[in-house]
Amino acid sequence: MKASSARDIVFAHAMETAAPHESLPTAERCSAITAHSLHALGGDKAGSRTAYLRFLQDRAVRIIEAAQLPADIRALRQQSSGLSRWLSLAVLIGALVLGFAGHAITDPHRVDLLSPSLIGIVLWNVLVYGWLLVSGIRGLFRRRPSMVQALMPTQSATVPVSAPVASHWWQKLQARASGMGGLARGTGLRKMALNFEQNWWQLHKRSRHAQWLMLMHLGASMLALGALLSLWLTGLTNAYQVGWESTFLSPAAVQACLNMLFAPVQALVGLAPWSLDQVQSLQGWALGGTPEMEPGLRQILEWPTLGQRWVQLYTLLLLIMVIAPRWALALYQGLKVWWFNRHVELPLQQPYFQQLQRDWAGRATELKVQPYSLDMTPEREAALRRYVALHYGAGAQLSLQPVLAYGAPLPEVEQGSAQQVLLLNLAATPEVEIHGALLKQVLARWGVQTDVWLWAADFRARNSGAPSRVQEREHLWREFVHGLGLNASLVPEAGV
Repeated sequence: MKASSARDIVFAHAMETAAPHESLPTAERCSAITAHSLHALGGDKAGSRTAYLRFLQDRAVRIIEAAQLPADIRALRQQSSGLSRWLSLAVLIGALVLGFAGHAITDPHRVDLLSPSLIGIVLWNVLVYGWLLVSGIRGLFRRRPSMVQALMPTQSATVPVSAPVASHWWQKLQARASGMGGLARGTGLRKMALNFEQNWWQLHKRSRHAQWLMLMHLGASMLALGALLSLWLTGLTNAYQVGWESTFLSPAAVQACLNMLFAPVQALVGLAPWSLDQVQSLQGWALGGTPEMEPGLRQILEWPTLGQRWVQLYTLLLLIMVIAPRWALALYQGLKVWWFNRHVELPLQQPYFQQLQRDWAGRATELKVQPYSLDMTPEREAALRRYVALHYGAGAQLSLQPVLAYGAPLPEVEQGSAQQVLLLNLAATPEVEIHGALLKQVLARWGVQTDVWLWAADFRARNSGAPSRVQEREHLWREFVHGLGLNASLVPEAGV
């Protein structure tokens, strides 16, 4: 499911599990919306997961539209589900400026073969690549099945209303950027909004984690680009001095370091390793000039001066070791973000979604109820419809047949695809000659799968002070119906 659709569903969940509020639709209104959504999607297959998720989204949109929410809370639904663009832009620009300033300060007018800023960038990235490799290998051996975090109902949320939802500094920064700082200082609807944000942070954490990694990779590449930008811009107005100096390193040690550092460049463009004579000739500082180099190297490096040569070599080094790999890793994380934003998993196993699943599965259920010696008042009919919605789903259709008089035989009716139900009154005592004969007709015509409902509300009300008598009558009817090969259900259930 796409992130935008999942966000609507999580928002509707926060509204439905919040305390009653004049701005939120009532439970009866939500039930009516469920029925309307089921009716609108009646052409979809009942067993299709895609169709069921489409029903959840359609229902969530209808519930959100039915609410009378303040503008600041309603705006939460419209906000981007990812990181703030301003935050991303600030990280990238900051990395570029940091890389530019770092090189400009450490090497203002020279190309230092042992430049701390340039070599530091390369070594830091090599360490990061090693850490990523080790983490990836460990993840392969420790991979566990992912579990979708259940959505916390608003009324049972334990987070204080005045406390920020975010638990990490970047979450708090994002919350302030999205306006949640103001929402955190309220109650009622504000608590509902905070609960929505908390649930969404948990549900969307994989995509957000991939976004942060993508931003970090792009920031690392911008750091290297900033250093290169300083290197090239300084060379426009200054003649670089090229060389190296060290109190503790010998020319042989510098030769080994340079060959190790520039090994990727040498392998890519076919350069020969640095000789000891070349390193010794650069000890100290030299201005401009054309260096002595072998013909193959001169053909690869077309620029003749010493400064231009080393600027080009360091540029190739950072491109190969930092910028290109980081862009590749950022692209990989970007593809993960794209995938996660289109495959958000909802905790469909929790009761909230299980009830909606019953509604979805029950939309194809048609019940034809045959009352027997029981007048169907509006109150009784409403109680029956609540029972059907609870056990068969909000989409189930209830059709009441004309009341069958006491002692009358079962009418000849076409059964069709509807599920037949016989409704008896628990207040009556079961009689073999009357009720037994009726149940035998039901078994012969409608089959063993026919439901027998026992209307118990009136008998319970009249005998509220004698619970043992109610239990005895209920047991008597259950055994009577079961003895004739059918199953009986009490309607409504006890306590309902």
